Amino acid sequence: MKKIPKTAQLIFKCIISCIFFSILLSFVQGNELLTVFANVNWPFFILSFVVTVVMLLASCAKWKIVLDLKSKKLSFVELLKIYLVGYFFSNILPSTVGGDVVRSYYAGRLIKNQAYSAVSVFVERFSGIFFLFLLVAFTPLLRFDLYSSPYIFIPSCAGLTFVGITLWVWKAQNPFRVPDICAQFIFRGFRWMATKLNSTFIEKGAQVLERMYEKLIERLQHLKKELNVAVDGIQNDPQFFWRLIYLTVLFYILTWVNVYTAFRAFNVHVDFIIICAIVPAIMLVAHVPVTLLGNLGYFESVFVLYFLLVGVGGAETLAMGLLLRLKMFSMGIVGFFTYLSYKQTHQLKIETGEETQ
Repeated sequence: MKKIPKTAQLIFKCIISCIFFSILLSFVQGNELLTVFANVNWPFFILSFVVTVVMLLASCAKWKIVLDLKSKKLSFVELLKIYLVGYFFSNILPSTVGGDVVRSYYAGRLIKNQAYSAVSVFVERFSGIFFLFLLVAFTPLLRFDLYSSPYIFIPSCAGLTFVGITLWVWKAQNPFRVPDICAQFIFRGFRWMATKLNSTFIEKGAQVLERMYEKLIERLQHLKKELNVAVDGIQNDPQFFWRLIYLTVLFYILTWVNVYTAFRAFNVHVDFIIICAIVPAIMLVAHVPVTLLGNLGYFESVFVLYFLLVGVGGAETLAMGLLLRLKMFSMGIVGFFTYLSYKQTHQLKIETGEETQ
């Protein structure tokens, strides 16, 4: 199957961003948005930026405890620089190279172990994703009526499914045996149909499904391998597990506070319980990679949609979302200046993620 050129992907994602912003502005009157912007609560505005910095520090601290398990210990300041550079690549630079790839590369150079550096980034990120799916499934219990909305119910079901698959892959001795038997039975059925009906369409469809299945199994095998690394870390250092849990929980508490303070920055009062109930679903849906620059346009649209479900006005939520965007952009700018100084000794090819000479 032919790959879509990277330039075409960038152009397509830029178009999608513009479409989402045009939809947003069609639902929000300009004068309403200006009224919200004119009503800034500066103490909360500044506090909101402080919360973002603390979130970054918590994420970096979690990455450090994973990286320190099997490598020479790097200073927190050094890792924070790398984290900021990754933030620049994820949220500012219109590149197909993600911040996690950049973080893995730079840390791997310092510890002289690219393989474990990649593992550390995966474990740090995956622990957060696993906990997020738990929150998506269960935090709507704080407002049980929210489950009646498909925008909450479907992500909750997806969360439970993801958690179940992860536990199965981790605990089962041969987790792929039963799925493989079922998949091969289905593929044989397709091939039999293709032969009987003399249909090249069914045959090609079966081949596409087989390739998709093989890639899925390959990723799940990779997941099991990385989960084993985390389990080994827990067995060798029991305190590691509790530090990982503590920092993950702290991060998500801060995400709730982040949204709350961003609303309060415009003197908009939203019940903190409601924020706790719906923000995990928002984070899950809003981080599906649809557009560039940290899902510009799509990210804000998802926030507006979900808060409309609980009666918060579109203009108020859009203002809050744009403040979140401003904070991401600000951290990306800091990452940019960090990158300018950092790349003098640790250069990186943006297109491939490979070292330059």
